[in-house]
Amino acid sequence: MWLIGVNKTLLLMKMHYFLYSGCIATILSFGSTYAKQLGYSKITVGYIMMSLFVISMLTKPAVGAIVDKFRVKKYMFLVFIFTTGVSAFFLMFVSRLSLETSVELDCNVNITTVKIYFDHTNKLSDCDQKILMGNNGERLVNCKLYCNNNEILFSEMLSTSKNGLNINSSDVEILETKTTDFPILIHLHNSNTERYGSYNFRVRYVDINHSRMTSPVCHRPTITPCQLYCPSPVIMELAATPKSQKTIVAMPEFWEFFSLLCIFWISQSGIWAIQDPICFDLLEDKPNDFGKQRCWTSIGWGSVTMLSGWLVDYFSYDKVQKDYTPISYLILSFMILNFFVASNIPVVESKLSQNTFQNVFKLFGKLHVISFFVWILLLGVYSSMTMSYLFWYLEDLATEYQCHQMAWIKTLQGFSQGAQSFFGEMPVFFCSGWIIKRIGHKHCMSLVLFAFTVRFFFYSIMTNPFWVLLIEILNGMAYALGRAVMVSYSRRISPPSAHHTVLGLVGLFDCIVGNIK
Repeated sequence: MWLIGVNKTLLLMKMHYFLYSGCIATILSFGSTYAKQLGYSKITVGYIMMSLFVISMLTKPAVGAIVDKFRVKKYMFLVFIFTTGVSAFFLMFVSRLSLETSVELDCNVNITTVKIYFDHTNKLSDCDQKILMGNNGERLVNCKLYCNNNEILFSEMLSTSKNGLNINSSDVEILETKTTDFPILIHLHNSNTERYGSYNFRVRYVDINHSRMTSPVCHRPTITPCQLYCPSPVIMELAATPKSQKTIVAMPEFWEFFSLLCIFWISQSGIWAIQDPICFDLLEDKPNDFGKQRCWTSIGWGSVTMLSGWLVDYFSYDKVQKDYTPISYLILSFMILNFFVASNIPVVESKLSQNTFQNVFKLFGKLHVISFFVWILLLGVYSSMTMSYLFWYLEDLATEYQCHQMAWIKTLQGFSQGAQSFFGEMPVFFCSGWIIKRIGHKHCMSLVLFAFTVRFFFYSIMTNPFWVLLIEILNGMAYALGRAVMVSYSRRISPPSAHHTVLGLVGLFDCIVGNIK
């Protein structure tokens, strides 16, 4: 009986906002730290994000102009929902960067070690060492070495191993031939990590052509340069040469990752340019109720990021790196549900006008319109900082001050998004129409910038990532009110036949931000 008083059309719109934000939340929230795990540096992530924002800048106004002119709003809406979900799903399975590494294999009469030299730029923190060693203070890691001068190295190892250790006599001649690579098991232990400007990892055994040498040693000390591949991102980052970071753009793994990101960004930018005008069309003469619909974006965002963070930590227990596989299936299920929901939303196509672009460009002759777009530009700059690097910053803080929090850092990051969504954004979205009506658009714009100022101040002084749960409540005033004002005011100043085009231009100025919640 309660469904009798429910607007079923707006219910579908609410469901779309919930499912859409749930689909993109994991990529936008955990994207930078996921890229870090794949082997990308902060600078590389910065360049990638800059490129994506340029793509977003071109996509939003282009989509707005296309749907205003060709009346294909519903078709593009569904296509973008599909491609957003598919690209986000496959992003979780891209290959890690194969960075060029440089280590030394030191074989002597007592022990064989892998040496990784360090300086102030790549020295491991105490927290990184604890993570690397595991809960028991030691860890066995299967790695592969690609070494030079293999003949000399192998002959020394074989001269010690022929007398009945772990090699079959029939395999000796094969082993003495030139071999290009061999798997090893290295033993990470607190007592042999950092010494004389290098991290020394003991080699427990070497596998060569299906034969094993346990605890290999050499009668004559032999040192040979090698390249190392390990499943541990900490070891790989430690051993990576500076030159390898500069040649990332030539790697197929980079283009696989970047291409999927481009498809994802284009698709979600297209949805951003279409979904809010559809919502306003459904509201008809009640535009102040927009925030009540849009708050379901925050509900979806907060609940999915909290669940995703917990899933990542749960399935990554006692692993060297975080496992993002479970959330890929969560993304796919949200996309499928959203596609069916969106296909049932009635879409009102815009009336054609011959002077659409002329009417839009006339707006920029007005001072209040120019000031509005400058405000959007500032909002984009501030939001991009938190969207791109907040989680990375939290991990750095945990590594520096609260190492014990690294075991559940993804859960904390997810709950920070839940705090900003449920305690910050959702109440403000729900009341945004009333707030705008009471104090006006201009005072709301000032309040948004003030909220960002306070937020960044608290970021700068906190040393415990836990405090982000309280700070993120300010995102209600910083983001939710700003988004409601942005869409409401752009609709207020736009000609009737150019709502999508003006909102696309709003997206062009807002494209500096990767935040498309």
